[in-house]
Amino acid sequence: MHNMRPWIRVRMWRNGREVLDEVARERELRMLVNGMQVALLRLSPGHERELAYGYCLGEGLIRSAGDVEEVKLDETCLHVKLRGMLAEQKLERYLSSDCISGWRSSVREERIEVSSSASFSTKQLSDWMKLMQELSLVWKSTGGVHTAMLASEGRYMLVEDVSRHIAVDKVIGMALLEGMDFGSSCLLTSGRVPGDMVVKAARAGIPVIASRTAPLFSGILSAERAGVTLVGFLRGSRMNIYTHPGRLGL
Repeated sequence: MHNMRPWIRVRMWRNGREVLDEVARERELRMLVNGMQVALLRLSPGHERELAYGYCLGEGLIRSAGDVEEVKLDETCLHVKLRGMLAEQKLERYLSSDCISGWRSSVREERIEVSSSASFSTKQLSDWMKLMQELSLVWKSTGGVHTAMLASEGRYMLVEDVSRHIAVDKVIGMALLEGMDFGSSCLLTSGRVPGDMVVKAARAGIPVIASRTAPLFSGILSAERAGVTLVGFLRGSRMNIYTHPGRLGL
């Protein structure tokens, strides 16, 4: 929906010489759902439609793609029209660990539980993480973005963004629009995993989250409660499994 590149070339000086460097770029965007501002976001340009679907699913504003009637993007706002009234839901103010502020469906009002019986080998997770790193082209050029990938047997989708939360929103929205089976998928991320990110994945029904870096304690608590398998420090064949290890085998 937007043709701005996610990176830009700038001048810099290295060892006394002027050279060009590729730097990640960002934009500010307000998200309005049924006319109500639910979030103020800083994100990489691109995949705004997917963001609308993934954000609304991950924040509990919709249950399926069919709940979204229309998505429009202008210079400063992402307008999302839902079928049904947002006012019927109990919303709470939040500030995410990515410093994104907005409104979400009250976590305290619902029981989020992933009951998927899907299982994965530790080799699958290692191979997917390696693939994610190989395909992170904007990160290779700039070092300034996070990557999120949703993978299942024979299929994967990948997004890079300056925000690790929005990378997850975008890839969830992409998978939702493409009809990917969340219950047999693994979410991989390059960034830390806090509780609010686990809740996003759990609302979609994703049973496994694997990060190259660390979980936060809030992420471990949320994963334990929601029945999500949480893996951290996935590097090569090494990994730490923090919750629900039964889904992973050799």
